[in-house]
This record gives sequence, C-alpha cells and structure tokens, in this order.
Amino acid sequence: MDTSLCSKCGSPSFSSPGPIIDVSITPETRHYTLLNTNEPPDDSELTFIHSVVSETSARLTRLDDEISKLQEKLKQLEDERATLLSYRTRNKAILSPLRRMPPEVLSEIFSWTLLPTIDALGIGFHMAQSPWLLTRISSRWRAVCLSTTSLWSRIVIDYGLSDPPKNYSLALVETQIHRARSLHIHFYGSAENRL
Repeated sequence: MDTSLCSKCGSPSFSSPGPIIDVSITPETRHYTLLNTNEPPDDSELTFIHSVVSETSARLTRLDDEISKLQEKLKQLEDERATLLSYRTRNKAILSPLRRMPPEVLSEIFSWTLLPTIDALGIGFHMAQSPWLLTRISSRWRAVCLSTTSLWSRIVIDYGLSDPPKNYSLALVETQIHRARSLHIHFYGSAENRL
C-alpha cells in the first residue's frame, strides 16, 4: 500500500497494497470441487494450486504489513488525542469559577463539610473525612483549610466502637491540636460499650 498526501488536507491517503485477489470461485469447476471436497488434486493441478497459495501468501504479507503500519498510525493518533484531551482539560480548569472563589467563601463551604458531633461519634476517625481530606485536593484548598482553625477544633474519639481508634494516632491528634491554634478544642469520648 502506497502512502501519498491528500492535496486538500495534507493527511496521508492510502492505496491498496498490490492487486486484489479474486476469491470467488465459479461453481462446477475443478477448483471449486477441490475446495469443497476431500478429493486429491491431479498432478497437473498442483502447479495451479501452488500459484494460488503463493499469490495469496504474498498478498497476506502485504496486508499484514499495511495493517501494522495503520495500527502504528492509529496508536500515534490515539496518543496525540489523549495528550490533547488532557491539555484541553487542564486549560479548561483554569477557567473554573472555583479558582476565583474568595478564601472566605471556601472556608465557609469547608465548615459545612464537618459531620455533626453525634454522627462523628458513631463513625469514628477517618483520614477520608473533612478536614483531613480537604488538605489533599489542591495546594490552594490545603492553604485555606489550614488557615481555617475552626475546622480543626473538634476531636472526636469514640472508644465505644467495636474497633478502637488505632488509625487516630497521638501524632494526628497533636497535629490537629496545633492546627486548631488557640481555639477551644472540644473532646468527645464515649466509654459506653456498643456490642
């Protein structure tokens, strides 16, 4: 298959890789009979059958080569598409109104993500909850979250849960106390056994 460039758009255009082999066989011919039965060919027919096999093999090789080239081209186009899609997505993110939202508004929104104390007592501590999760979204969210001391002022440890709060280490509690700064810290604990 020869590659030439389109005169209109400059994209590669492909022509057929060599002559197309006609695989239609006329019924009631000897070749048709040999293809559709188990009869052995006569010695005089062997040369013809060998030439058909040889022509077909050559055509298959050319087709395989062309398929390989097209697959490479398709891979290049898919890679370029993925790169451009990512680039466009990143550029669209620049236009997001969330980027222009004042820190005070973000801080207020963040405060609404805190669980009520009664719910927090029943769930226990998880790093996937607010405010810990908010610090992992973006550097801007982290800065707003760390500067909003009220997000860190409540420490809930429920010792009544079937699993003790092993994942709420002393270091995490100290970090949370440090981030709460001079605000009053509310400790909630439960000694009630919930089996």
